[in-house]
Amino acid sequence: MDRPNGSRLYDYFLGGTSYLPVDRQAGEEIARAAPHWALGARLTRTFARRAVQTMAAAGVDQFLDLGSGIGSGGSVHRLARLVNPDARVVYIHQEPIAYELTRELIGDDPSAAVLKLAISDPDAVLNDPVTRELIDFDRPVGVLVVGGFVFVPDEAGPADLLRRYREALAPGSYLGLSQVSDDSAHDEVSAELDWVRNRYASVASPLYVRPRSEIMSWFDGMELVEPGLVRLGRWRPEFPLTEAQAHCDYGYVGLARVV
Repeated sequence: MDRPNGSRLYDYFLGGTSYLPVDRQAGEEIARAAPHWALGARLTRTFARRAVQTMAAAGVDQFLDLGSGIGSGGSVHRLARLVNPDARVVYIHQEPIAYELTRELIGDDPSAAVLKLAISDPDAVLNDPVTRELIDFDRPVGVLVVGGFVFVPDEAGPADLLRRYREALAPGSYLGLSQVSDDSAHDEVSAELDWVRNRYASVASPLYVRPRSEIMSWFDGMELVEPGLVRLGRWRPEFPLTEAQAHCDYGYVGLARVV
């Protein structure tokens, strides 16, 4: 709690209020030195919103949100219920403030829950009694990994972790994810990312970036939904991208269907 945290910094960049003074200080510094990073947080959240509504429109009525942080910009259960009022959601947060605030947001809602577990422990997540009560894995499930794997170290085997989650999913399920990469076509964005990685190394949540080929492999055996694995801001944009948004290419987002 005495150092900036990735989940709370994400909330700061989204314009939320659920962060500490130490997070605001770091967030202001990052926003000045790396404005595309702050913009990217908003673009990532926009992707999550569109992905949830796409899945709900396809008939998915149960969701597993793996560490996408504090719900500024729209919580999954509220977004899904705009399409299907009966949607059920289980959130997984290990960070204390994200967990407590999500629990407060849910209140006494019987169709939503938050578990204080690590997304890097799929067995604990999938076999928790609360998960099993709210989610029927014999039917399609929408899984979101929006930002969470940025903080999963390589030695934890992110591909194997995702494979374990996917193995639990019935055909017709979906996986939506975002991941930071270091292959920007713009020198200023590459320089910003290098600066941000060094800055995050001093907080409680160091960043792990990965090449597009590795991210693409996470969808092996699945059917990518159009427009595929694309840069931030380019997944079904509602409006033409601004110049700043078009330059914000330090990461990828994608949604795929289990077949």
